[in-house]
Amino acid sequence: MGARASWYSIAYVYERYFFPSGTQTVRMAFQGTEIARAGIDGPYQVHARLYLGPMYGGTERPIIGPPPGGVEWNYTTKAYAVAEFEQPVRPVQFTGGHTDVAVDIDSDGLADFLEIRADVRVNIAGNYSLNGDLTMGFGRDVTQFIGYAYRQVSLATTDTRVWLRFRGDMIRRANVDGPWNFSLTLYGPNGIVVGNGTAPPPGSAMPGPAYFYPEALCGATSAYRAADFDDTMELARFAGHFAEMTPDFNGNGKYDALIIRAEVEVFMSAGFDLAGVLRSSNGTVDIARAYSQVNLADGIQTVEFSFSGPEILAAGIDGPYLATLSITPTAGGIDPSTTYTTRAYHAADFDAGYTNGTRTYWISDLNATAESRVLSIWVAVVRGNDMTPVVITDILTVTVTDPLGNVMQTFKDQVTLDGGGMLQGFQHSVNYVRSGAYTITAVLGPADKPVDQRTVTVIG
Repeated sequence: MGARASWYSIAYVYERYFFPSGTQTVRMAFQGTEIARAGIDGPYQVHARLYLGPMYGGTERPIIGPPPGGVEWNYTTKAYAVAEFEQPVRPVQFTGGHTDVAVDIDSDGLADFLEIRADVRVNIAGNYSLNGDLTMGFGRDVTQFIGYAYRQVSLATTDTRVWLRFRGDMIRRANVDGPWNFSLTLYGPNGIVVGNGTAPPPGSAMPGPAYFYPEALCGATSAYRAADFDDTMELARFAGHFAEMTPDFNGNGKYDALIIRAEVEVFMSAGFDLAGVLRSSNGTVDIARAYSQVNLADGIQTVEFSFSGPEILAAGIDGPYLATLSITPTAGGIDPSTTYTTRAYHAADFDAGYTNGTRTYWISDLNATAESRVLSIWVAVVRGNDMTPVVITDILTVTVTDPLGNVMQTFKDQVTLDGGGMLQGFQHSVNYVRSGAYTITAVLGPADKPVDQRTVTVIG
């Protein structure tokens, strides 16, 4: 269905029927929320296609165009006021105000980003995805792409402002002076699809949050020269704060890895390649290397460089060690690097066997409380901010041991981590009679080669 004057689609419907021979009536039910969202009064023009036969190519909808044996029908509806149709729930909406500014991160006189700021009204608090593109139009039919940007934003219920940064090197390469056209789109809060774009009623059986129509804002920036933007801009830099960890994943008293955690300041959400080289204190001997990929949101973040314990043991060189660390934008850009000197270690303290020093998921939390003769257990498994497009599955085994050392109960849970940054939690409860210390052990993965394991003791 299209608007009567502008001839663009404002709603779509697809119906399937089985007809016996004879005169039939075809019903087309266009969603009122889609009409309300278009904001256009009727009458509306309807263009319908009726075709005979099976689906084309196994698709759920027919191929657009007159199919063999099909008929087409055009119809103009009665006049309707758009206010008569149900309004979709709008968890957030642009209020129209917007500004833009060139941002020079390194104070070298060239802008690293073009930042667009837009006013929004938030009706439902939550996490949203903000996407945008920057273009230049030449006449009616030619548009040049300038840049694209995205970020995740957490919004409270209030009138506020969101911002999005476009890379300066992309603007420089486009070599087209502004003003430029921009389009911003807000998606969320994330959830399942509900047919008419409205929230499920309270107390309904619909699981999870609703899907809402995205909100969009289009406009034009101020005037800028493409040559005023930096072609060597940086997306992140090391903040100068570091920490070290030497985990013993299999509990045999030997270090499975040397993990260096570095704080970084991220200026724009992006994917990054992390690389590290661990050398002797004088920098002459390579001992171990680390490599991983992460997605980082803008702001202060922490990244990990995990060096294998068996490689450190095999080198036979005691610390302190000199670590060279770098973080490279996957899409290209300046590669900031830094050096860091670790604490002193004995190479013999590292494990020679199995290690999960490069693990991508682990037990992030294990808690237990004892109250009213009931042990309540909480375990959380988290996946790092990796960029691997695979689903990670494993088994989490939780064992409860009483004060005499007897196993009271064992729980096995399926762990499924769909993407980077995902956390999955598990809850269990056990009734107890005897007073004393109860031990809860959580093992992620096989017992002989665990990905991670934790133990906690609670007095009941």
